[in-house]
Amino acid sequence: MPDCVILRPGLLYTRRSGCGSAYPVGTVYACFLSAMKKPLLSAVTVALLATFTLLLTVRPARAQQPAPAKRNLPPIPGLGPDPVLPANATAAQRADYDRQMAERTRQRWNFILTDSVARARVLNEQPNALLVETVRGLKPGTALDADMGEGRNAIYLARQGWQVTGVDIAEKALAYAQKRAHALGVPLITEVHDMVTYDWGTSKWDLIVLSYAGGRDYADRVMRALRPGGLVVLEAFHMDATQRLQVVGGDYRVFFETDELPTLYRAAGLRIVRYEEPIGTADFTKEQLRLVKLVAQRPR
Repeated sequence: MPDCVILRPGLLYTRRSGCGSAYPVGTVYACFLSAMKKPLLSAVTVALLATFTLLLTVRPARAQQPAPAKRNLPPIPGLGPDPVLPANATAAQRADYDRQMAERTRQRWNFILTDSVARARVLNEQPNALLVETVRGLKPGTALDADMGEGRNAIYLARQGWQVTGVDIAEKALAYAQKRAHALGVPLITEVHDMVTYDWGTSKWDLIVLSYAGGRDYADRVMRALRPGGLVVLEAFHMDATQRLQVVGGDYRVFFETDELPTLYRAAGLRIVRYEEPIGTADFTKEQLRLVKLVAQRPR
């Protein structure tokens, strides 16, 4: 028996391992040459080995790879698995489920956004690059940072002269942001609130920031809340990213299909200034993933 036999392109059966193993082309070819020296190797086997080696060299097949493991958020101390909503849930059960999930969301983000280890693991602590590019050269005005988190974008804007209000459900994250802003000597208004029920106002903001904060249900609110000529800057995950990321609690608010955002915001009456779906480093998770980036303007 030869030391190794090609089972299929890129896969060898080795006497040493006794199992199929993936090897590069060079290793397969070297193994073939070694096998040719075996006196008991039949001419048919040699011919088969030569044929498979030639096929592998000319057009190597992609070795089967396991699907990449999905990335999970850091474990939250004291927070067990998310509750399960029965398929035949009553209205009372749904209301209780929503209440539990809102509380778990608050606890989860309070931990992630204020724990130094968790924050460093998953969060870019620099201001969002799309936001920085968009406001460069603009006259500062009023800005709303929705689901502000630990304040990286809000504090950047405040340092550029913007009057910033940051809103988030995670009160500890807001306190952390206020502490940082105070240390830097910049004013920052914060409000503990869920953006779904928050009063965005009417013609109130020159800039709205939605950085990994959703946006699917916000288009009409953004249109009303922006002043004429005001901008919304939105960055989130493309739905392709769900192949690599674990979606916590079934929350798909920050995942969008191809061209979904420009369609929604154009329908709401905004003018699309910029839209991209690049592969890039996500601000949240810091992995190379497909993203969606939108800048839209309320007409003057």
